[in-house]
Amino acid sequence: MKYSDHDAGTACLRVGMVGVSGHPNLVLDGIRETPRVELVAVASGSCDESLTSFVASAAAVGVCPKVYEDYRHMLDDERLDVLAVTPPFYQHSHVSIEALQRGCAVYCEKPAAISHEDLDKVRSAWQASGKPFGLMLNFRYDHCFYTAHQLVRDGLIGDPVLAYGQKTYRFGQRPDFFRKRDTSGGLIPWVGIHAIDWCRWVSGRQYTAVTANHANAATPEYPGMEDHAACLFEFDNGGSAVMAFDFLRPEGAATHGDDFLRLTGTRGYLEVRSPQGLQVVTAEGPVPVSLSRPEYGPFADFLHSVMDPRHVCLVSAEDSFAVTEIALRTRDAADGGQRVILRG
Repeated sequence: MKYSDHDAGTACLRVGMVGVSGHPNLVLDGIRETPRVELVAVASGSCDESLTSFVASAAAVGVCPKVYEDYRHMLDDERLDVLAVTPPFYQHSHVSIEALQRGCAVYCEKPAAISHEDLDKVRSAWQASGKPFGLMLNFRYDHCFYTAHQLVRDGLIGDPVLAYGQKTYRFGQRPDFFRKRDTSGGLIPWVGIHAIDWCRWVSGRQYTAVTANHANAATPEYPGMEDHAACLFEFDNGGSAVMAFDFLRPEGAATHGDDFLRLTGTRGYLEVRSPQGLQVVTAEGPVPVSLSRPEYGPFADFLHSVMDPRHVCLVSAEDSFAVTEIALRTRDAADGGQRVILRG
């Protein structure tokens, strides 16, 4: 019996989680934010993935799930309504498919898959299940990006025609699955997908084509993962977006990462440097901006869509699959050194 079969006033939404290689903190935050939701079980996503640190963090905030070594046993034994999928990236598609086939809604770390074939399989499983599917595109919930989206939608900078996006991080220490392309998926689908999504979402424009380049310059011990990439996207209105992603940020930098978007329209421009702030300039000069925030956080938003089919998430299933496909095709463009047509 699933949540929708219970009385909504007394039922508890039962959540499970597989893996801690992504952003398990988003799951904990959503559990704490949403009434009548319980994290009942967690399982490792791979044989070398330890749950010790996550279980301790969960216990510190009063969340004490049952721990499984094999996620399949967890799916068989527990009556779950939602599965949060955060194992090593090559496991995303397989775990999601098994959960959907068992009737669970799925909230997955990005990307939804690291190959086109697996992405098609996840999409088919979602369509057959009739259950909600969401991706951890948490930058849509950042106050600066969320407000920028609203301002562009309201026409403050006119028609967006030129964009620059940046994601730069320290490399730090990475698990072994990052060493191979067939387990890591590459830099663009993992890190670049955030900028690809926020530029598309904030601007309201669709991408029609992309050219790209990527390489590994400073981390030869991880030959299957690029440490920098640059992409040129073509907008459906004739505009362009340039994006750069890298793991070349020096250890001496003040912060681990630096996320940036500059979006220029026919009436002005805006700049987002998360989480520092949002700046907007039009013909009248700088525009005072009051930051807005979405009603719910990322996972809580998804949970509400499971509890109430009328609830519309900031990240839809269609968005989740579309941006994953765009990221994979951008990686194709970089691999092949050629312009690749996109479907939006």
